[in-house]
Formats: sequence, structure tokens, C-alpha cells
Amino acid sequence: MDKIETVEDFKKFLSNNREKLLNFAVNIKDLPSDDDWIQDDEWDEVYKQEVIKNGKV
Repeated sequence: MDKIETVEDFKKFLSNNREKLLNFAVNIKDLPSDDDWIQDDEWDEVYKQEVIKNGKV
């Protein structure tokens, strides 16, 4: 695999590997409510910053 250096490279990677990624993806509904990943609020802060910077996520 080529090195991903730009957003376009990343988009191409996602497009080329969509099915593989979906096979590994986990639906949040399938996780227990006490799962560490669900309780981690680090991503909440990332989303807030994106909204502040771009007005959307």
C-alpha cells in the first residue's frame, strides 16, 4: 500500500477498502453500556472543536 499523505489519498484508501473496513466495524448498539470506549469522552471534545472551527462535523 502506498503511503497516505493527503486527504485525497485517505479518501481513495477508504473507497478501495470499504468492504474490509465494514467487516471490522462494530455497531455501538452491540457494545455493552459500561464499555470503556463508549464512556471515553475524548471524541466528544474533538467533535466540539470541529463544530467550532468548521460549523459542522
